[in-house]
Formats: sequence, structure tokens, C-alpha cells
Amino acid sequence: MKKIKIMNLKSFQKKCKNAFTLLELLLAVFILEIGLLGIAGFYTYSFQITKSARNQTIAANLAQGLLEEQLSKSYDAPDLISVSKTAYSITPDPFSNFQKQIDISCVDDSLTTINCDANAHMKKIVVAVYWMQETVEKNFQIATIKTEY
Repeated sequence: MKKIKIMNLKSFQKKCKNAFTLLELLLAVFILEIGLLGIAGFYTYSFQITKSARNQTIAANLAQGLLEEQLSKSYDAPDLISVSKTAYSITPDPFSNFQKQIDISCVDDSLTTINCDANAHMKKIVVAVYWMQETVEKNFQIATIKTEY
């Protein structure tokens, strides 16, 4: 026959003090869950910031390249002209969602826009690169002055 061990009240209370109650366990899980949700939200936000920074860096590099291309042409070159807003690339590549715009105007010594004639010895070149980020159009712009001499 098996002996049935009868626990006295003091030993039962001692065991209960060392154990977790269901309420304490649920509360701990709830607090842990809130912390994990906060971390998950942070990762989502950090991915958005990373994508934004990547697009800004790409746009800056594209604009710098376009500006250097314009500066490499001679002052009177016929292809040193303004370009309206067009797609940067028509092939499906990392740059296909970017658009470029080049504005070239003649300026005087005080950088006031003037007509491009024989007296115009400086040109202002403004390169802008546009892209869509979510539902907002973003842009990066860079400008310089090219002199005739």
C-alpha cells in the first residue's frame, strides 16, 4: 500500500511563497510583449529612415554627375542647354524612379539673370534630381557658375 503524505499548513504556505501565481505570470508576459512591440516599431522606423537616406545619397551622386557633365562642356557648346524634367533612366535599374532637370541661365556679376547675348560671360547651372518617397515628391538640387574665360 502506498502511503499518503499529508502536508501540514506551514509547509504548504512555504511552497506557495516560492511559486509564481498565474496573475504574476500574465503580467510579466504583458510587459515583455509591450517591450517587444516597441522594438519592432523601432525596426520599422529605422528601415524607412535607411531608405530615405539611400535615396538622398543616390540623388546627390546623380546630381553631382550631371553637373560635372555640364561643366566638362565648353562654354559655347550647343548641347549646354536646359533640360526639362525627364526620367533619369528608361531601363529598369536602380535609377529608373529618379527624374532629372537641368536649368542653365546667363547671369551678370551680381548673379542676376540676364539675356544670353555677347555680353553674358557667366552661366548659372542648376541640376535637380527628383524621386517619389511614399506619396511625396522629394528633390535634391545643386548649382554652380560656369565662366566663359
